[in-house]
Amino acid sequence: MPGELVHFDIAVDDVGKAVDFYRAVMGWKIEKYEGEGMENAEYWMISPNPANEAAVMGGIGKKMMPEQGEVNYYAADGGIEAFNLRVRDNGGTVIVEKMVIPKFGWFSVCMDPEGNPFAGWVGDMNAA
Repeated sequence: MPGELVHFDIAVDDVGKAVDFYRAVMGWKIEKYEGEGMENAEYWMISPNPANEAAVMGGIGKKMMPEQGEVNYYAADGGIEAFNLRVRDNGGTVIVEKMVIPKFGWFSVCMDPEGNPFAGWVGDMNAA
């Protein structure tokens, strides 16, 4: 479904502390992700409800810049290029153009006209 929430990211300074916090408070299953292209990144996958395959997944990762915050990923109907065009045509800004997560898909990071970050996502198990 277009615009449906498909993933969320929580950016933190202390990943270990955040992982422990969310496990204890939310009861989430959280496991270190060591997939292709992530060798130098500290990123942990969140399964809020492992019994529900349709549940929205998330992740916790180290901030890449001090002002980085949480980013929600939404289904990018028509592909990332079309998504980015709609963002720009409606007063938003694309701050990270189309990027790949190998074997998972494509994303772009944008800001709405008020400066709130969000991302477009297209799943593609053949992405490289």
